[in-house]
Amino acid sequence: MDLPGPRPQPLGVLPWPAGLLLLPDVPEAAEVAGEILAGGVPEQWPESLRFYEIGLTGDPGVAADTVPGDDLVARYNRAVLVGGEGVWEALAEQTTGDLAALVATARYSIGQIDTPPAVDGLTDEVAAMVRSARASAALEVHDVAGAERELRAAVDAASSCSPILAATLRLTLAQVLADAGDYASAALVSDVALQTLPLTADRELRAHLQMTRALARQQLAGDERGALLAVVGDLTEATKIFREETHPELFAICNQQLALAYLVMPMSDQGDRLRLGVAVNALRAALRVYTPQTHPAQWASAQVNLANALQYLPSAHQEQNLDEAVQLYEEVLQQRDPQSDPVGYARILSNQGNALGHLGVFDDARARLEQARSLFAQAGDADSAATVDQILAGLDDAATAGTGT
Repeated sequence: MDLPGPRPQPLGVLPWPAGLLLLPDVPEAAEVAGEILAGGVPEQWPESLRFYEIGLTGDPGVAADTVPGDDLVARYNRAVLVGGEGVWEALAEQTTGDLAALVATARYSIGQIDTPPAVDGLTDEVAAMVRSARASAALEVHDVAGAERELRAAVDAASSCSPILAATLRLTLAQVLADAGDYASAALVSDVALQTLPLTADRELRAHLQMTRALARQQLAGDERGALLAVVGDLTEATKIFREETHPELFAICNQQLALAYLVMPMSDQGDRLRLGVAVNALRAALRVYTPQTHPAQWASAQVNLANALQYLPSAHQEQNLDEAVQLYEEVLQQRDPQSDPVGYARILSNQGNALGHLGVFDDARARLEQARSLFAQAGDADSAATVDQILAGLDDAATAGTGT
């Protein structure tokens, strides 16, 4: 059966469960659908759609009790909100066409069936929702190419009727492409999504797209200043939405990557050196979220990057910064096993030895550098061993100069 009520329906635009609800065939539905499709929600909902408002902001059980009527669409909406024994199975037997496809998509989403429906005969937002489910099924069996095909087709289906759904699908597509290592395509897809996203769209969706575009571009930027500044711009905008208290994980990712963009950017003037201070502050922010217990890999990366930055941060408190860097390296070393990762362990040791040398603690510096050189040599990393030799030679020169001999 074709869906009653307004078309397009605002499917996939709002969070679950509202994103799967259907607006029934009531006089107020077309206006409400248009508002949701443009990225807003009514300030005052009509009584006939009170269930939709409660489904978006309140108790799904209360929303289900408020759904008017007992036709198939009303029963579908109640099933989306509260489910129930045998409810979905009965709907599957009684529905056809678009509504049957949405029933099957919902059943797949909650794990009641193993395969999403076919897309034969489906168009617009319904086809987009079904193809999104089919992309999820492809990813479950590691069929990245199949997922990409389904998501591109879903975007095509949604683009002419539901721009926010199209942008959401582009976000998913960009993330799939980035995970597969196709960063150029991921950056392009997220860029198109941002260019076509309505100004009225939810700011969180925009921030997700900005972060996704930034992370993809960062993989391609190398140390090119202009490209890195574009990355910085996106991440800075995203952190206005992804706050520590509301989105800690995303907040930490944005700050970690913002710092890395600044750290690899060529330094040429005083303003660039000030950006090193911004990088230090961003890494400190990320480390408020990352801990060795909750995010061991991310914590270690942020900790080492912070220690590296502190070594070269222009400051009137250079000795204090070097002391902190030495301690940060030591905390990471305590979490690392030189047997399982000798080269990684050696890199941290050599950085710590370098910081100790700058502090004038020559004996401790030499001990760490010699251990690092030995680990590099045993691992066959001759270039790193040679670099440590150069640091040791500089250390000897500094020690000699310090004694006046």
